[in-house]
Amino acid sequence: MSKRYQLRLDLIEASLREVQANFERINGTLRMRREPIADVIIENLLAGYAYLNELLLNKINLVREENKHHVLELNQRVLCGTDEMVRFEFANHMRQTAIRFYNQSDCNISRIVQWNRKHKSDSAWERAARTYTYMLSRPQLFFEGNHRTGALLMSGILAHEGLPPFVLTIENANAYFDPSTLAKLTEKSFFTKLYKLPAITKNFTKFLKKQADKRFLETVKI
Repeated sequence: MSKRYQLRLDLIEASLREVQANFERINGTLRMRREPIADVIIENLLAGYAYLNELLLNKINLVREENKHHVLELNQRVLCGTDEMVRFEFANHMRQTAIRFYNQSDCNISRIVQWNRKHKSDSAWERAARTYTYMLSRPQLFFEGNHRTGALLMSGILAHEGLPPFVLTIENANAYFDPSTLAKLTEKSFFTKLYKLPAITKNFTKFLKKQADKRFLETVKI
């Protein structure tokens, strides 16, 4: 009997809404303050988790060559949701994002796929953290929505192997936002790739393991 995994979308939404309700307090503890979390951000992020759920149920590995387009769709969902009118309005932005996603020399999806293939023997925790910090450091993979898309991509890498997805909670928010900001402010260079980014990734790997919550993932037997 084949084992597949499914996200608990109801619990994920409850956690995100709790963070939203407590964000003013959380924001006061961060090294760099962030914009309040609007309803549309939550709704679009949930649309991303729902899409990720479909991929998991079909055992689709996001960091394989033939599945790269699904990562682009995750970004489009966190920015535009599933509303066709909204997508029509942002069609040019989406086209330019796709060009960047596939072709940007310093950070593109092919590099992420190749790295994951080369390091397939590493733990899913390490690969998820490395993928996240790489796509977040400058230049970033996308024009916008790198944090949210990165959270979904990390979740896909982890849940594909039966590990809990990353879900923002009031308990892990501070430990997530501050290193994410550090990665975002880091330029990709010979020095940072050799020293700084590996150090950020190592700490983020520890964070992912520590905050993992089994409630957000369940096994589905087919």
